[in-house]
Amino acid sequence: VCFSYHVLIRSRSCAAFCYRTVEVDMPGQRRDDEASQLEGQPLGSQWSSKDNYYSVLNMPPGRPKSALSNYSNLTPWVRGLFFCHTYFAYVYTFYMFVLAFYKGYALQYPPGRQTWEMVLIMVLPAMQHLRFFFGHWGNELGRPHDLFAFMLFGTMTMLVLMYFLFYQAYIMPLDTSYLTIAVFIVAVEGICGIINSLQTMKLMSLSVCQISMLLISMTSLLGVITFFFLKELLPTEAWVEQYQIMKDAH
Repeated sequence: VCFSYHVLIRSRSCAAFCYRTVEVDMPGQRRDDEASQLEGQPLGSQWSSKDNYYSVLNMPPGRPKSALSNYSNLTPWVRGLFFCHTYFAYVYTFYMFVLAFYKGYALQYPPGRQTWEMVLIMVLPAMQHLRFFFGHWGNELGRPHDLFAFMLFGTMTMLVLMYFLFYQAYIMPLDTSYLTIAVFIVAVEGICGIINSLQTMKLMSLSVCQISMLLISMTSLLGVITFFFLKELLPTEAWVEQYQIMKDAH
């Protein structure tokens, strides 16, 4: 009886001791509890409260890229247009290089004009790559800085292409055909960016500087698009220089 009594007392003391040790807050226990609570939740809901990214470049690597809450790409067909345009951009950039070398060999340029046009052709692929990158993520995720960069590079790309379409030193019929298509495609993609930018401004609380950036990029892009369509639709005049040949009186 005495042995069983001592065993009973010892078991009660162990139970009380175990009960007390469970209530003690050990170092790091609170973080473990929070982690265990987040394990059962989906990954998107874990980071929804911390969704304050303004660009895809600010998002942590290794995690799926998430769009704004209640955001959806209003022009989903622009993905296929981006895909086809990447190949078309390589093709007409190659033709621009070939024709530029041919013109420099066969025709006489004004001083410094050929170098300037070659520099513009070499800068064009870099602008196109940046425009495709920010255009894809900006239209898919709705981040304001990506959309701003997309419309800014779209404006710059259209200006370069329109220079070669309307104002380069020697314009050939082949230049007119593929450059008109190229400028039109960039304009359509830019309009898609403007539509999604308006949705982002409605869904996300932006600062005055961010709103001004988006408005400036949208206004400049719309201005360049309007100038392109006016230049194409209005009748053009051919300027022909006249030379008077002096003949001898003999």
